[in-house]
Amino acid sequence: MANVNVTVDRHKYVGGSDLPTILGLNAKYGKSVFEFAKEKAGIIPSKFNGNQFTKYGQKMEPVIRDYINSVYGANYLEDTIIDTVRNYRGNTDGIDRDAEYPILEVKTFGDELDVEYYMAQCQFYMETFNQDKCLLVGYKRPSDFYTGVDYDLENDDSYFNLEFDESNIVTHVIERDPKLWGKIEERIVAFKNCVAELRKSEDMTEDEFNKLFYGNEVIAMSNKVAMLETQLNTYKEIEKEYKILKEQLYKTFEEKGLIGFETKNIKITKVDPISYETVTIDSAKLKEENEEIYNKYKVTKTTNRKGYILITTKKEDK
Repeated sequence: MANVNVTVDRHKYVGGSDLPTILGLNAKYGKSVFEFAKEKAGIIPSKFNGNQFTKYGQKMEPVIRDYINSVYGANYLEDTIIDTVRNYRGNTDGIDRDAEYPILEVKTFGDELDVEYYMAQCQFYMETFNQDKCLLVGYKRPSDFYTGVDYDLENDDSYFNLEFDESNIVTHVIERDPKLWGKIEERIVAFKNCVAELRKSEDMTEDEFNKLFYGNEVIAMSNKVAMLETQLNTYKEIEKEYKILKEQLYKTFEEKGLIGFETKNIKITKVDPISYETVTIDSAKLKEENEEIYNKYKVTKTTNRKGYILITTKKEDK
């Protein structure tokens, strides 16, 4: 059953599901920070009312939670916590303060679980519930998870494949990172300040909003890096300047806690260095034996990747 607290008075609070948009990660889905800020300010209504992906996730979440509870010997339960000082609302998919990984975050996915996309949400739930570890559980959607054509017309359960297959489960352990959370919170504060300004000036343009939210320095550096990139093939001598400026831009993004920046002409994404553990369990052996020998079959893989700046120059519509 979906947590009804997710949408109640949503404009009053910042929640974990808001972070991908605030951090610029939802630009690829056509969701700008500016548009989202106008929704939070009450200037425009929210346009998203769900789709086949969100409904499938809501339907499978309790099934996945029950499975994780049985495998880990845990008692994860949905819970909500509200921080009235910072206006945060954490709606966690599961919490068991006595478990090895107290916070449970459940996601369904297509080809591959995007761990980095959900990293900020996991940090948010660990912060709001004051816990040090989060178990991020992904469930790979089968190709026939939805058999309808138009979700607006065909959205009852009969159009969904709700069978559970434990082989579709992947798990990742995310640890609390105060430094990372500090950067995330900087962007939340900047976003809330911009929403307050929007309420005062509802006719604010997107360019004006971006100057407030990102700052003139980021906009100027981003435009220059994008310009240099378009000239690389013609003027090889600018390659050194381009690389230096990209490193400076990465550091600026890092200092300001920025992940993404987008205008009509360019999109710049700071791809963070990432490190996380992937835990796999031989479920068949675990079932044959018992929980006491769990550690014998736990395999932990550590993934590390260096951070960098990704620049996309958009083509003009003709």
